[in-house]
Amino acid sequence: MTAATASVAQTAPQDPAVPQDEATEVEEIVVTGTRLRLPDYVQSNPVVSVTGETIQYSGVTNVTDLLTDFPAVANSFNSVDSADTGGSASVGLNLLNLRNLGTQRTLVLVNGRRHVASDPGSAAVDTNTIPVGLIQNVEILTGGASALYGADGVSGVVNFVLRERFEGLDVRAQTGWTEDGGGERSFVSALYGRNFLDDRLNLTIAGEVALDEAISQFDRDYTTPGLREVLVGNPDDFADDPNVPDFVFFRDVRYPDTSRGGSVYTDLDFGDSYFGFDYEGAGAVWRDGRPTSGFPVIGGSGTLLDDFVDDLSPAQDRYTINTTGRFQLNDNHELFWEGKFARIETGFTAQPTYDFGYGPDNAFLFLGLWTGIDNPFMPTAIRNDAVTNPDGLGNPANAALLGVDPGVFIQRDNFDLGYTGRDITRDTTRLVFGIEGDLPLGLTYEVSAVYGQTQTDNLYLNNRINDRFLAAIDVVQGPGGPTCRSNLDPASYLANPNVDPRVGARTFTPGPNSGCVPLNIFGDGSPSAEALAWVRTDSASSDKIEQTQLLGYISGDTEAFFSLPAGPISFALGAEYREEKSRSRVSDEARLAQTVTDELAPGEQLPYDVTWEGSGQDSGGSFDVAEIFTEVSIPLLKDLPFADTLTLDGAYRYSDYSTAGGNEAWKVGLLYRPIDWILLRGTEARSVRAPNIGELFLPQVQTNALLTDPCDVDNVNLGTSNRVANCTAALAAAGVANPAAFQNTNSGSVQGRVGGNPNLDVEEAETTTYGIVIQPPIVPNLTLSVDYYDIALTNAIQFFSAQTIVDQCYDLPAGNQFCDLITRRSQPGPGQGFIDSFEQFALNVASYNTSGYDFTVRYALDPADWGIERDIGRFSFSLAGSKLEELVFIELDTPDSSLGFPGAPEWIVSTDLTWEWRDFVVNYGFTYYDETFRIDPLTLAAEPDYVEEEYRLFSALKRHDIQARWNVDDRVTVYGGVNNLTDQQPDRGSFATPIGPQGRTFYVGATYKL
Repeated sequence: MTAATASVAQTAPQDPAVPQDEATEVEEIVVTGTRLRLPDYVQSNPVVSVTGETIQYSGVTNVTDLLTDFPAVANSFNSVDSADTGGSASVGLNLLNLRNLGTQRTLVLVNGRRHVASDPGSAAVDTNTIPVGLIQNVEILTGGASALYGADGVSGVVNFVLRERFEGLDVRAQTGWTEDGGGERSFVSALYGRNFLDDRLNLTIAGEVALDEAISQFDRDYTTPGLREVLVGNPDDFADDPNVPDFVFFRDVRYPDTSRGGSVYTDLDFGDSYFGFDYEGAGAVWRDGRPTSGFPVIGGSGTLLDDFVDDLSPAQDRYTINTTGRFQLNDNHELFWEGKFARIETGFTAQPTYDFGYGPDNAFLFLGLWTGIDNPFMPTAIRNDAVTNPDGLGNPANAALLGVDPGVFIQRDNFDLGYTGRDITRDTTRLVFGIEGDLPLGLTYEVSAVYGQTQTDNLYLNNRINDRFLAAIDVVQGPGGPTCRSNLDPASYLANPNVDPRVGARTFTPGPNSGCVPLNIFGDGSPSAEALAWVRTDSASSDKIEQTQLLGYISGDTEAFFSLPAGPISFALGAEYREEKSRSRVSDEARLAQTVTDELAPGEQLPYDVTWEGSGQDSGGSFDVAEIFTEVSIPLLKDLPFADTLTLDGAYRYSDYSTAGGNEAWKVGLLYRPIDWILLRGTEARSVRAPNIGELFLPQVQTNALLTDPCDVDNVNLGTSNRVANCTAALAAAGVANPAAFQNTNSGSVQGRVGGNPNLDVEEAETTTYGIVIQPPIVPNLTLSVDYYDIALTNAIQFFSAQTIVDQCYDLPAGNQFCDLITRRSQPGPGQGFIDSFEQFALNVASYNTSGYDFTVRYALDPADWGIERDIGRFSFSLAGSKLEELVFIELDTPDSSLGFPGAPEWIVSTDLTWEWRDFVVNYGFTYYDETFRIDPLTLAAEPDYVEEEYRLFSALKRHDIQARWNVDDRVTVYGGVNNLTDQQPDRGSFATPIGPQGRTFYVGATYKL
């Protein structure tokens, strides 16, 4: 399926003793990873090229799905990765990640020119915007990319080369489906080109429609609520027996403290159950689950963890139209242009809202929502217990101990308020105009202008307006039935213990004309449609990204002036100007919530925002850069014994950023061919990446994160030798009486602040590559290559995750800067010692080191070449593989090896075998990733009994794909195939590792060419 093609940009030498015909020759692939005009040029950089034919043989309609079979970009961000609540801005994006160094460090080009980004504030290009049917080939280049093409390419370049001067009609239609349901795909592309004016003018137009259905959690057994298996603390290992695994798989795993219909406290006796709950929201007695050695429980009344799984793969509709044109002014000069519009409509269904705790800063913060004993929706059993129980909160004296009126507290997962979600529309426009041609003295030139724009409209579905929600759940009996208390008594709204007076009522005015509709929170499905309409809204935000590039260069050689003994020096010299802009407009609701946040004193926190969507403010920024660059190739030796060719090449680029100042990038390479069928190559390069708009200008706004507390008794021994002492000191400072037994039972989000840093500097990467290419004449049409790469990235820009900040605070020596970014609750009562705030800012403090080997094999076999006269067809075989030697991420002084973790396996191999016989073609592909760690080796070192041995690693990926094609005639081809033939599934407890949720998939299609 993969048809892995390693290009050496050279026609394979042919054995003169063996007759060749057109069918048996290895097709020459022209690699454009250079601006030098050399017809037989072979680069010192290793390049892998993926052909357009490969894409058709794969059966994919999304180019990233194909490219992730190739080792260098295996860990790219695909549709499955983007189906996540926390990544709303990235939903549906497909972003390439070269060498595991991040999508922001992979430079994506189209025909060697810049392409506008799709992710606001970044330079990351959504490959969905590139029409599949127009792709001639895709080049993956490592080493020296910044010197050749500019910043963002510290890990390398992926260049999409489009067809030019196409004549005829090429139509492809395909439909596909999954065996397990969901994820159906339909695809139609059409490419039409024609020459005019005696072939001086060529116009080509390509249109494409791709419709992908979502895969929901209900489409797969392993994510269906009640059937999902979750790795939880072993309930039979509370004593931490070294002979018993600490974590085991269970179904029916639930939250112990929230439920769909409500978890109700009716009294002060919090020892009644595991978390002190007395009733379910509808009035049934609360059922505790079986405790585990961690936070979740098995069974009981709580909400299933399964219920909070998002879509496994988002729905996406993609529409693109792309035009290209070339007009030959005369024999020496030609105009060219490209125009593209792509609309991508995507979205996903996500988790509902939840209520874990409210109150301005009271001791009952983690008891949940308060509602008065006079609430007419309250079930009789709950009211009676709250009033008659000696410890009942319906007793005024008991309620007064908590500073509230008689009532109950309820924690709730609001599935009956509707799932949240996103509907996103992205419109991408790109225009290219240019002229190229020949100049005197054998020189050529190109001048081009590129403008790109991505407009994103983001609709946040079922956003809850919290100030209205808090009014709607405070219900009393009115003259005409249940009504909001604030409708009768406007002052009662601010007196409500759920309401923070600093927030108050921002979206309505309490009183008889407020419009407040009473909302019943007792029992799953209890809210009325009218109440839901008053507390919910769809919130609209938007983003706009713009890019302008002006590029000009000349290239040629010195033959008209002088030549070295081995030949003329080839060179290119050029200049580039680029401007990047990004603007984001948040929703009116988020802007209102930000207004509330802005009114707080420095360091002050709110327990909630006005809206569930959270706070935010409009953001954006821009920068421009002017660059000059040169590239040169110097032939040193030629046609000598043991020196068929020896060539030195190099590149240099100076960039002047309006934000980061002046910076240099360079590359030096050497190519040595001792004999005509062996090539040795190597490069040394320095690359740079300037900070992007988001890293520089992201405003400091409120955010939320689910955190695992390293100081929890279950985690405190799983870190470095510093963790226990640091946690003991921090918890003692927060007033925790017994730090050694501390448990952080907060299952909700922690509030924090995140923002950019305008003082960021550039990242720097030192890259080394060397390798060998062998094309032995004894085996015609065989090409072998092995290349080594080593990339050391320093001064890396890092937005530390909230979890990393927390972990580093306690794992680094005391007094480190991470501890300044978090706080713990010091007020006595429930939640004392819990993490209650954090800060995230971008810093130049990280580094990456990665190294490994890439190897490729290409072979085309015609039995006639070996004297076999029977008509048994022709065969071709290709293989692309990698051996990852090192992948280390270092934040400050703490190295974190990612080698062997999901997305970064040690071995990756992608093979492809094609058999062509008469009008039939059969293609078989096999993709292999070796086993990767499920559990961090550091954790296993500290706790050898953490899990059973069979679950320490994720299984190897072993995917088999097959396609058969029949050329009905010269115009029509029909085909069909199966991907993941053996129906490999994600491992136990996983959604997407070692393979995605698609399962076995089928497709059929047809092409028509005229």
